Amino acid sequence: YEGYKSEYITTQKKAYFDLHKNEDWLRNKYHPTNLENVIERRNELARTTANDFFLKLQSGDLDIGPGLTGSAVSKSGNNSSKNLDAVEGDGKKGKHGKGSDDSYYAASKAHPVSSEVRRIRIDIEQAQVLIRKLDSEKGIENNVLSSSDHEKSDRDKSHGSVGPIVIIQGSSTVKGLEGAELLDTLVTYLWRIHGVDYYGMSETNEPKGLRHVKADARTYNGASSNGAEWENKLDSFWQDRIQGQDPLEMLKGKEKIDGAATEVLDPYVRKIRDEKYGWKYGCGAKGCTKLFHAAEFVQKHLKLKHADLVVDLTSKVREDIYFENYMNDPKAPGGTPIMQQPAPRGKGRQRPPIESRLRDERGNHRFDRNVDSPKRDGSGENPDDPIYDSFGDPAMHGAFPPDIPAPPVLMPVPGAGPLGPFIPAPPEVAMHMLRDQGAPPPIEPTGGPHPRKAGTGGGPSMRGPSPIFGAPSPHHMHDPRRIRSYQDLDAPEDEVTVMDYRSL
Repeated sequence: YEGYKSEYITTQKKAYFDLHKNEDWLRNKYHPTNLENVIERRNELARTTANDFFLKLQSGDLDIGPGLTGSAVSKSGNNSSKNLDAVEGDGKKGKHGKGSDDSYYAASKAHPVSSEVRRIRIDIEQAQVLIRKLDSEKGIENNVLSSSDHEKSDRDKSHGSVGPIVIIQGSSTVKGLEGAELLDTLVTYLWRIHGVDYYGMSETNEPKGLRHVKADARTYNGASSNGAEWENKLDSFWQDRIQGQDPLEMLKGKEKIDGAATEVLDPYVRKIRDEKYGWKYGCGAKGCTKLFHAAEFVQKHLKLKHADLVVDLTSKVREDIYFENYMNDPKAPGGTPIMQQPAPRGKGRQRPPIESRLRDERGNHRFDRNVDSPKRDGSGENPDDPIYDSFGDPAMHGAFPPDIPAPPVLMPVPGAGPLGPFIPAPPEVAMHMLRDQGAPPPIEPTGGPHPRKAGTGGGPSMRGPSPIFGAPSPHHMHDPRRIRSYQDLDAPEDEVTVMDYRSL
């Protein structure tokens, strides 16, 4: 089943990619050429947001709740020292200034072991290393949160300190952050600047909603299952990120593109004999006369000064990387299996027009389907494909629903003999014609309806043949099975006159 599911998702993603691959929003997520500008804009936004974060931290206006944006604190009537008061030990308020309890209660909670003093100290040090890593990738410098007064914290461990201390110098005050207060500040910085949900173990370029928060220390009694397993998972996840590369940089496929560029640029490296200096290497780009002492310098020149040429020559490998990036992302749009929902039983379905139901004539295309093929929801399907319930449904033991099309019946055209010619007609139309003409009913498929005998309706009609397309009988019941049509390969292509052997 897993193999089938994987193949199904792969097929679905390929179709989705082919449909949307030329749209900018998808190219900005996975195409290496677009990712150059995306990374540049992301880094610039991170630097700007970090500066605002530090200003609020120094002024005491920083709300360290789990949301993406903190509410500024009104300082009228308050002095700044009050705004820099420490939060409660349980970290529930999550604020230096004034925060909202609602966001804390609405946010997802980490494992209860996250509120242990021992775990808080580990998370502080790990979060600071992670901040230094991410800041270096985005060009953020002089981050006061990424460095701590470790010497002082080591001296104070015996006096109840819970790890590193960060000194925040405001305009008129100096504040030291430590313990749960410092950790809440660090994870808030990671979330709002870098899109990192520390306790949620996720990193995204488009953070939304609330991050995970550590558990309330007041509700943790120290006894919890799988605490060690959760800690190992958390630590290994972030250690892999600390030792790894920027996910967006990896999507650029720089090594693959550089390797392909070296091959395709070889014809543009010209080897020239110089009588004075010996062999020289020239640039083969249009209109360029630069000369170099080695071929690798020409390659470098082409990549720097003729970037458009390099992009054109490596377009094939860039498109391949684009497709691979999309297919390798398990959270890519279009990757969720679309489950086909059955049509609501209470909603009736209109019968398709007569021209859609008479598609059994030779030359028309009609695809055969199995009886147990999945039902559709009625949106966008071929009107020639009926929708019906399973045979085992108790509701089907009586009359079949009137919205189910029945297979057509071959009927002679008006005035034709018993040998035809014939045309396919809906069962209700055929029944109406036979009753009016006093003829016996045609043979119905197994399990189909049982029409009234010709004689029960008062004998044959004396009014002559009625129109072919009359009103359907309200008592008619339909066969739920799908019709299957076959093409006679031996049948002649043109119309053939049917011979009437009664005159022989």
